Amino acid sequence: MKSLQQVIEAARGRPWWLVMAVLLLCASTAEAALEDKFDVLKIGATTYKNVTITTKNKSYIFLLHSTGMTSIKLADVPPEIRLKIGYEDPAVAAARSNPSAAWAKNTLAKVETPAIKKLESDVSGLWRGAPALSGAPIPSLSRNLLLIAGLSLLALYLFHSYCCALICKKTGSDPGALVWVPVFQLFPLLKAAAMSPWWFLAFLVPGVNLVAQILWCVKITRARGKAFIVALLLMFPLSTPFAALYLAFSGGNQARKQSRRRVEIMTLETA
Repeated sequence: MKSLQQVIEAARGRPWWLVMAVLLLCASTAEAALEDKFDVLKIGATTYKNVTITTKNKSYIFLLHSTGMTSIKLADVPPEIRLKIGYEDPAVAAARSNPSAAWAKNTLAKVETPAIKKLESDVSGLWRGAPALSGAPIPSLSRNLLLIAGLSLLALYLFHSYCCALICKKTGSDPGALVWVPVFQLFPLLKAAAMSPWWFLAFLVPGVNLVAQILWCVKITRARGKAFIVALLLMFPLSTPFAALYLAFSGGNQARKQSRRRVEIMTLETA
């Protein structure tokens, strides 16, 4: 094929229309050289026949085929077709855009040892889900299970209220019906510890409720006539249930009854 300069030299002195025709012929020839033609081109699930790719962009290609024309995203074009129509290999482009990652990958491939391979297989197995874990049955929250859980919590609360009632009775105080009501059972417990009902408000204030709780532990232990160590056990969450059970079910004379007896004896002696 003659170069453009040779064509221009050959057309010098010719009529202008002949020069324009020659230039258009050269342009169409150059454009045809840039076009890619395929008898059959398969992209995805679609097969095109008599394909001519007229436009190649960085994000799509435009082609003419036997039944019309269409544009296709470059990401949907198979890698081997990209190479045929002049696009760069995606792996090479990615390596050029991120040379440090490509270097690290190549370096790790060179120093790969059996231990590293085993570690990679273990990690990939955990990522996909280990068979032992994936095959483990997960219990479903059935109605019966929820019913059993609810009844267990109710029984636990009733036992807690019963212990509070026993503590109140063994200090010589009548627990009343409030001892069975959530939150309000604090009133009979305060009465059993000889504390003012206004302390109920202190239990509702964060920070202040710690002081009120410590004071109640000391006073209820004294009202039951027990040692100070029981009050200490009552203050710590881990030992609170055991100390409360001890106060509820242990025997012994109440400190309040002893003080009342002393007052009665002193009154009889005075009389």
